[in-house]
Amino acid sequence: MKNIVEKLFENTGKYPDKVAIAHKSEKITYSELMSELNLYAGYFTEKGIKKGDKVLVFVPMGIELYKILCALFYIGATAVFLDAWSTKNRLEQALQIVQCKAFIGIPKAHLLQLTSKKIRQIPIKLVSAKNRFRCKTGIQNNFGAASPDDIALITFTTGSTGLPKAAKRTHDFLLQQHYTLREHMKPDVNDIDLTTLPIFVLNNLAVGSTSVIPNFEPGKPERINPAKILRDINNYQVNTTTGSPVFYDKLAEFCIEKNIYPASLNKVFLGGAPVFPKLAGKLQKAFKNTYIEIVYGSTEAEPISSITVYDLLNKSLSLLDKGLPVGTPIDSIDIKILESSEICVSGNHVLKEYYNCSEAQKLNKVTMDGKIWHRTGDGGYIDNDGHLYLLGRVKNKFTFDNKEYYVFPIENALLEIEEINLGTVLEINDNIYLIIEPIINSNKYQELIKLKLKPLKIPHNKIIFINKISRDPRHNSKIDYDKLKNKIL
Repeated sequence: MKNIVEKLFENTGKYPDKVAIAHKSEKITYSELMSELNLYAGYFTEKGIKKGDKVLVFVPMGIELYKILCALFYIGATAVFLDAWSTKNRLEQALQIVQCKAFIGIPKAHLLQLTSKKIRQIPIKLVSAKNRFRCKTGIQNNFGAASPDDIALITFTTGSTGLPKAAKRTHDFLLQQHYTLREHMKPDVNDIDLTTLPIFVLNNLAVGSTSVIPNFEPGKPERINPAKILRDINNYQVNTTTGSPVFYDKLAEFCIEKNIYPASLNKVFLGGAPVFPKLAGKLQKAFKNTYIEIVYGSTEAEPISSITVYDLLNKSLSLLDKGLPVGTPIDSIDIKILESSEICVSGNHVLKEYYNCSEAQKLNKVTMDGKIWHRTGDGGYIDNDGHLYLLGRVKNKFTFDNKEYYVFPIENALLEIEEINLGTVLEINDNIYLIIEPIINSNKYQELIKLKLKPLKIPHNKIIFINKISRDPRHNSKIDYDKLKNKIL
């Protein structure tokens, strides 16, 4: 098996009439998707896109996106993705790192040409619309165009400060990730998976199952309409779902409030941000009789480990020192803990290198035992039973009264106070700030929170109550510490 399109072709032969992807009122079967990608591939070739070309894609998550993506894979081109939240400066930096031959985007995305010199300099520009990219004959039997080492995707890591890091995902990397996810998550060909994470649609296509893309804005998972999501689940009889914690947090709140429990749903997988016991308890209450698993990983290594909600809630936690349990490392990954407590990982599905980012390569990759290891930036440890615990980002650890602290155990303790929505502790200009986002930011709530904080003895010399703690721009599920520090300064 050389590339992901070969898996798609194989599944088309087995399940031609099965729905591959459903989105809103639209569906496409495996045979229809294969037919379309042939025509799209022919169209792109006619327009001058060829093997090895980098193609910037600005098309929202939906059936059209995967027609385009699979067609690019088919001709051996590389799809380049930037998050919708990217600033003009970040966009220009990214396009400096990756020189693109073509730009495919919806009409709104082409307005970027007005402000982006780098996009204006891209030679081939194509405006995306439904079924627009069709030639008369298409390309047949082109599966060998992309070899295992050819780059299928270039994506950029979430970090919003400094230079973007371009994650280089080869066809072999995507296949290895698929094999790892298949082994660990045990997807079934008959699954109907509601997925909010774009990479999991590719995984489902490789499995031969059905992907349901919910009716929401992928860049703003916190703004979902839960009633619409439940309608998708019920209409398609969804039995599995994958997404970010904030998506399921909002859905769980709605289910509990309305006393609605999606009967068809039997598996939920969460990833992209830490899940603390407070949210885990809410999920268990909302999705009764449902297997719920939290996956720990990153752009460069997904998955690393996982834990069920049941196991997380039954762990005995010492809130201020033990850390957040994230389960047992998966079989196909190797883990080392550096002297700094940083977690390093290696394996076939762990990203080996960045694209044209020598500084990022030097900072985030290290060679040990003849293998390339990825430095996650997360502090943690493995206990005597082989369970992995997270302590928080290594760069955010601090010293107070000659004792070293990580932030995850503190954040977990803060979440146990019902008046607190989110909180953390950060060292800023030699001060230790306790930063709290109360559910209601009033004097009454602040005084009540201060009373409840006293017995916890959380290290700090300044306390700040804030209306909204900065979250990561991709999943809106974890604290954006750098942005938060800039807000406090």
